[in-house]
Amino acid sequence: MTSQNAATPTAEARDDFTTLATGYQFVEAPRVEDDGTLWFSDLTGTGYYRQRPGQPVETVLADRQWIGGAVMTEDGAIICGGRGGMAWIDAATGETTPLLSEIGGEAIIAINDMEADRHGGIYGGTIDFISIMELGVAPQLGKLFYLSPDGTLRILRDDVFVSNGIGFSPDGRHMYHSETSVGIWRYPLDPNGSPGTPELFVPMEDSDGLVVDSAGAVWVAGWSSANLRRYLPDGTLDRLIHLPFPHLISLAFGGPDLHDLYIATAGNADHPGVGGVVKIRVDVPGQRDFKARITKDTSVA
Repeated sequence: MTSQNAATPTAEARDDFTTLATGYQFVEAPRVEDDGTLWFSDLTGTGYYRQRPGQPVETVLADRQWIGGAVMTEDGAIICGGRGGMAWIDAATGETTPLLSEIGGEAIIAINDMEADRHGGIYGGTIDFISIMELGVAPQLGKLFYLSPDGTLRILRDDVFVSNGIGFSPDGRHMYHSETSVGIWRYPLDPNGSPGTPELFVPMEDSDGLVVDSAGAVWVAGWSSANLRRYLPDGTLDRLIHLPFPHLISLAFGGPDLHDLYIATAGNADHPGVGGVVKIRVDVPGQRDFKARITKDTSVA
């Protein structure tokens, strides 16, 4: 449904960013708490990290591999993806409790991006990182799912090439889902939050993480182009921003006024160790993330 009438905006090269973390490989799963505490993972280097305002980065979870997404819970814990599925993490101690390790009797290779909705459930996507990261072959198709607060699991799709960012319109009427190699899908949501049949909102081959701002515009990271794109609710490309990194991976809003856009970056074989998190100021504020109501004792069915 991309608009065909508007002219493509001129690309903006931004160098006015603030670097918050660097020296990592492939940074994912950025989250920003209300007090400014930043969380992020190193997908290929393992680990989940926390940086309190004015403090150095500390390791909360040292050895979990392939954390591509995480959400905060209402009781102060973290639920993250990674190798083997979804896990509940005690933010104070790092204690880990598996939550979802198989779907329909089939072991989960990994879970990538995830997002809590206004009802306290979690949308997430499985991903075949063994094929992508270890074998260098085309991945098996993954699943897009919804885990409700009571533990009910619903499969929305089982044919996703590479599942990535998820976000919601401010009015609660739509969910957006990034499928790398295809683009951004938009799902209508009924008053109870149940998704209907999706439409392709915008085609974009290298779409990765995304967020939705308070005006309903979708910001999406281009992992290979190192561009940020902002699409208006009618699909018009409104802004195109380039940052000087090999790859842009995932996004989050934060700051006291929600005008800070946090960007997770990645290096590559030619530029190792340049992955990290930077932030830029944007004109339109974002939205606060929803928090999950799922606990470590939730029984998934």
